[in-house]
Amino acid sequence: MNLRKEFQKIILPLLKAAPILIALCVATAYVAKKGIQYLPEEFQSKGAIKINNLNSSQAGFDLFQQKSNNTPMQNENFLTEVEVFKSKDLIEKAIAQLDWELTIHRVGEMRMTELYKNRPFQITYKVLNEQGYDQDVYLKYVGGEIFHIVESIEQDTNFIAVKTDEWITENAIQFKIDLQKEFLGNFSKGLKINDLFKFTINSRDALTSSVNDKNLFVRPVEKDISIIRIYFTHELPIKAQSFVNTLMRTYTEECRNYKEQMSDETLVYLDGKLATVEMKLKESESEMAYYRTKNHLVNTRQETDATLKEIKQLDMQNLDFDMQRVALEKLYKHLTAGKNLNDYAPNFKALNDKIFQESYLKVQALELEKQDLLQKFVPESTEIALVDAKIRSLRVFVNETVRSTLGNLNIRQKEIANSVITANGKINGYPEKERKLAILERAVSLNENMYTYLMEKRTELAISRSSNLYPHKIIEQANLPKELISPNQPLIIGLCVFLALSMGIICVFIYHYFTAKINAKADIEEAFETPVLGIVWKNKKNKFKSFEVVSELMANVSQLPQSNIEGQGQLLVVSSMKPGEGKSYTSTHLAKTLAATGQRVLLVDMDIRRPSLHKVWNLPLGDGVSAIIEGRQHTFNAIYKTGEKNLHFIPAGILATGNQALFFSKKTTGFIHDMRWHYDVVIVDSAPIGIVSDVIPLMHQSTANLFVIRAGYTNQRYINSIQHRFEEWKIPNLQLVLNDCAPSKGYRKYAKYSYA
Repeated sequence: MNLRKEFQKIILPLLKAAPILIALCVATAYVAKKGIQYLPEEFQSKGAIKINNLNSSQAGFDLFQQKSNNTPMQNENFLTEVEVFKSKDLIEKAIAQLDWELTIHRVGEMRMTELYKNRPFQITYKVLNEQGYDQDVYLKYVGGEIFHIVESIEQDTNFIAVKTDEWITENAIQFKIDLQKEFLGNFSKGLKINDLFKFTINSRDALTSSVNDKNLFVRPVEKDISIIRIYFTHELPIKAQSFVNTLMRTYTEECRNYKEQMSDETLVYLDGKLATVEMKLKESESEMAYYRTKNHLVNTRQETDATLKEIKQLDMQNLDFDMQRVALEKLYKHLTAGKNLNDYAPNFKALNDKIFQESYLKVQALELEKQDLLQKFVPESTEIALVDAKIRSLRVFVNETVRSTLGNLNIRQKEIANSVITANGKINGYPEKERKLAILERAVSLNENMYTYLMEKRTELAISRSSNLYPHKIIEQANLPKELISPNQPLIIGLCVFLALSMGIICVFIYHYFTAKINAKADIEEAFETPVLGIVWKNKKNKFKSFEVVSELMANVSQLPQSNIEGQGQLLVVSSMKPGEGKSYTSTHLAKTLAATGQRVLLVDMDIRRPSLHKVWNLPLGDGVSAIIEGRQHTFNAIYKTGEKNLHFIPAGILATGNQALFFSKKTTGFIHDMRWHYDVVIVDSAPIGIVSDVIPLMHQSTANLFVIRAGYTNQRYINSIQHRFEEWKIPNLQLVLNDCAPSKGYRKYAKYSYA
């Protein structure tokens, strides 16, 4: 494979079409740039928040943790918070803090643009009923202080005239229009006659639904880093910025409020317990003091210390179990009520069950997922049913786990009670007074420890509630975007230019494939193994003589081998692939030139369907070849003199019988064979072999088969077809001739000289 030629095949069509491709790219870029102006613009703002995702049951400090491990741990499943940011509830609370209820748009020919702060007028409104929300009201400015309320963009013939500063009721909305004189003073073209505007009073649900996965993107920086980035896109940069900041601020406030709520509930429980324990402590101290005074006792026996210590530990465990049971009963009540688990955070310490924790978090995630799906699907849809089935299954497991844990707590408390009874039985053996005193001391000690323990926890919880030790932190406030995120002008223009250029290149190659012509000898020699015997000049206005037209071809024809039989002339068959290639033109000039050299030449027209050679010498079509092969005339009687010395001609004639199969008979090849004994050269002008194959048998007997290819006419895509025909018919002595070539510049200059 010649890489240079292959490269030329690819690059030359592109070089020829380069001006068109460049113009196409420029035009495409211009059209794309103009089209971008009609696309809606979008800006994107982003912010980042660090999540301190403590277990919700820890209101600063866990009631049941050990003092040696009082540092709260991060919840490993913090990715749930990503879904919280996308939840409908949080978005609705954020939107409630934004001034987005009223939207005003300027209506253009191709798109609408929202106006926010910089408006030519302001609308003061009152919504009379729910039907007033989410209704589009179109206003057309007609000049002065007059607006028209029109039905739609297309229909403005039916209208209601409205003056500024006047209240009007329309579509369940009572409103008035106030011109912003300060704005109009700075921007005189901000309000022109026939300007069209649209305003809408948006419902809370509509605003919440407008924030979805298409414009709100929430993702963690990394799985192991508790930082979440929030992206929001809007056509107004100020709205994109304010929503992101408000959403992060709303999230932190909601978490802080929830923490305070949980702390308040725990404080109420602790206050009740403290009041009860304080009363018991006072009673036990009074009873012990009275008993000591009455019985004159100072110290108890040393033997009771170990027993009292054991009883004390058992009582502390029992208290711990009591508080755990309260938390579990509260959780069980919430579960059996069928409430949303996202509204309650259990005390995982009370359960101490990894599987329960994972199941509970899965239910929370599924309920969040259900809330999101309800924005897209109806409650009866298959997607909602699948999520409900998973939630029911997991809630059954959670309920059973809590109930089982409550049962286990009751069993363990009974065991502790039995242990206390056993320990008390040991003291019963002591002397009555000492035993009674020991019991009183145990009661005082137990109540003191319990009161101290509860007071410490209450103090820690109160400090935690009033402090901000572990807050979420906004580490990156949303920026005011200055550059458009959509439409991306360089990307769109580049893509359009690339597609246009690609389509242009494809069209160039398709056009080249169907229209590329053979123009020079190099094109033929590149495609065929057979060399070009010679070229034939074009001869417009008969500027050149016959020998000049075929001079190069004549030089090479004279070098062709002669017949193997002495005395027998050459047989040259001139053919082509299709009509118009110039085989008759070539055979005529070649015959004239050979005759001019003194050789006896016979030119035979065997194109029986479209004969034309007889017109060259104004001879009759006659009987010719047709009469010879049909046996109606002897060969010598069909020969005409052309007026050219040494050149005779046999026309094609007309088949009387219409039997074209005679061309394949021995009569056809026989009379041509006979003529070779009477002439030095017999030239046969055949029909195009790409259409009919009449002359194929004769080509197998010729001394040379001249196959004519016309420059600027024959398509390069026919090359494979030509090669296939050559291989199929196994044509011998094949010689290629390139017709219709322009004479060289050197020859034309040289021909201008004359000699005296």
